[in-house]
Amino acid sequence: MKNFKLKRLLGLAFIGCLSALSASTAFAAAGDTIANTATLSFDVGASSFTLESSPAGNSITGGGNGTSTDFVEDRFVNFTVAEVSLATEPVTAGSLAQVQTFTVTNNGNAPQDFLLAAIERANGTADPFGGLADSFVPTNVSVFVDNGVAGYIAADDTGIFIDELGAGLSATVYIVSDIPAVADGSVAVMTLVAQVAVGGGAAVEGAAITNDDNGNISPAGTYSNGGTSVGAGTANTIADDPATVQVVFGDAAGDINSTGAAGAVSNGQHADSDSYTVQAAALTLSKTASVLWDPVNGNTNPKAITGAYVTYTVTISNTGTASGNLTTLSDTLATTGVGTGGAALDPDFVTNAGPGNPTNAAGASFDVAHAGGSTRADPVSCTASANADGCDAGLAEGGTITIDFTILMPVEGAYAAGEIKPGETVTITFNAIVQ
Repeated sequence: MKNFKLKRLLGLAFIGCLSALSASTAFAAAGDTIANTATLSFDVGASSFTLESSPAGNSITGGGNGTSTDFVEDRFVNFTVAEVSLATEPVTAGSLAQVQTFTVTNNGNAPQDFLLAAIERANGTADPFGGLADSFVPTNVSVFVDNGVAGYIAADDTGIFIDELGAGLSATVYIVSDIPAVADGSVAVMTLVAQVAVGGGAAVEGAAITNDDNGNISPAGTYSNGGTSVGAGTANTIADDPATVQVVFGDAAGDINSTGAAGAVSNGQHADSDSYTVQAAALTLSKTASVLWDPVNGNTNPKAITGAYVTYTVTISNTGTASGNLTTLSDTLATTGVGTGGAALDPDFVTNAGPGNPTNAAGASFDVAHAGGSTRADPVSCTASANADGCDAGLAEGGTITIDFTILMPVEGAYAAGEIKPGETVTITFNAIVQ
């Protein structure tokens, strides 16, 4: 009976310990001391006793006679680098300070510094987003850490290492490069490598942690925009010491390591890649004329005789791979002379152009239409008068027409002022009277 009672009490105590462990949701941080003491309740005859544990064993009954079993939590190094846009960065040849954006996330159990390096990949490296292979080298490449305001701001984002990144937190990092004069479609693949470093000193770049206590090492590297050189680590394998904070690398394999070789697990580094793709606008400008009406035939098979109305259509097409931003268009109508005819702008499509004229607002002289993804009012009608509607013209023979696209195609949604994206067209239509 006594043995059964003792076993039952021990069983209840053990179940209680399991319940306490499963109910806990808080995790210790590296360096925290985790202390535990087991307490045994038992009966001897009619007397009840308690016995507390100690690492060396304790046989003195009663509270306060045991000693807790302690160990410190070791430092778990685990972090990821991730490119943000998940697409190549479109750039133009000769452009400056072009940005690629990454996050570095600390998945470990202690605040850490991280050293940063941007590595331009060798010619022929595959574009991570399926484009052409790497074929050019960006210049003036630097790495900067975001200072809190979204988007790269040169005057504000000046940090060159990640300082005291807490467990579970992320930092935004930018690779910033100039693009040389290279051909449309050229690609440069860039990789951001992060190396774990010692935390603990605010605004002070911590020393790289180049080995853990399980024999894993980091390769050599150059960081902080060339200002910090780090040698490769030395393998160090140490048995677990419950009184010492030991280091365990648990990072996944990145794209590459700091030497440009293939990434490996548990090397205190992680990396991800992005690319620049050079794109250019290829604009084509065409102008056609069609007779709309003449005073003899009207709208039936009209001819370009004196007094006839001719519709001019000016078309701007973007067949390139990047947007163009239109500013102004000018067009001077022909004047009468030896071997040449003259034309004068029709100031009002509706009242003067006759039957079959292009649809337009009363009193307007021009239609400007943008065919593409823009949701701007389309077409836009405007007058020849000298005002702020974006269209001005001299009405007489030889008059000059001026179209201001920054007014007629203002900023809208994903469009900048005057922007014509790849595959889109802008058409300007107006009538002239044959002189």
